[in-house]
Amino acid sequence: MDAIELGPIPEIAQNIIDESNPKLLIDHDKCCYCMLCAIVCPNDAFHENIKPEGQIDLKEYPSIGKFYKIDMENCIEEKNNEICKLCLQVRERNNIKDYYKIAKECPTKCFKIDSPIKGEVIIKKNMLHRCDPQGCKACVNICPVESFFIPESAEDVLKYGKIACNEDECFYCGACVNSCPDELIIVKRKNITIEDPKVKGHFPWIQAWINSIRKILIDSLIEAKGKEQIEIPFIEEKIEKAKKAVEEHIPRLTEPEKKQFEELNSKIQEFLHSSKIRYWIKDKKTDKIVKELRKKLK
Repeated sequence: MDAIELGPIPEIAQNIIDESNPKLLIDHDKCCYCMLCAIVCPNDAFHENIKPEGQIDLKEYPSIGKFYKIDMENCIEEKNNEICKLCLQVRERNNIKDYYKIAKECPTKCFKIDSPIKGEVIIKKNMLHRCDPQGCKACVNICPVESFFIPESAEDVLKYGKIACNEDECFYCGACVNSCPDELIIVKRKNITIEDPKVKGHFPWIQAWINSIRKILIDSLIEAKGKEQIEIPFIEEKIEKAKKAVEEHIPRLTEPEKKQFEELNSKIQEFLHSSKIRYWIKDKKTDKIVKELRKKLK
């Protein structure tokens, strides 16, 4: 129904915009209250505050599997332990941030993150020259399980490049994809575990709900086939020759032309650094961009 619209996630993840800017916008005129958002969200961000109350029961809907596994033989459920208390509180509603904290601090190490979503994270290596991990860190900041990291040792830099993802902890939520201002990340979701409703019945929305999940999976797989990253070989000698050949044919600018060019470039750079403009570019709001650019260049 396209009732949910993302806010300027890259800017929020980079702390360019504060929390007063909404990360999500919901158009209640479009929303049909299928509750898919509340069921699939791994961070319990949606709540079914429906009026009048009692009209919607999530137990009547299908759901996705839990994002954790517990070894109950080693679980102590110590009521005086803060982590145990948190674990008991959040088991019913998915909240991956709490699960990550529990997995790190569980006193018996019986709690582990285990995603019902199976997939793969692809970082476009041939586009990594656009990545600024020190200045940006959007994917690092937004990942709820800290699976993204900046390689530090020479060996890791050679192996991974500027940025990397530890998929042992990733659960393929896709927050990194939405946060990257240069669209360098792809998340392929290959399978999702769907569980039957806890309350049995012939509810009309069950099959449609499952069909929607399957369609999303099929569409993402078809789309991903055309997005395979291509390794581009860089041969220094050829690049140097091409560079010299181009330089020979570039006409030299006069001093006034250089000054004019620098002023124009400064205005363009200031224009492109605006969070509003980057948000419009992401949403392809061409008319607004052109109008704003004309005002800037007057």
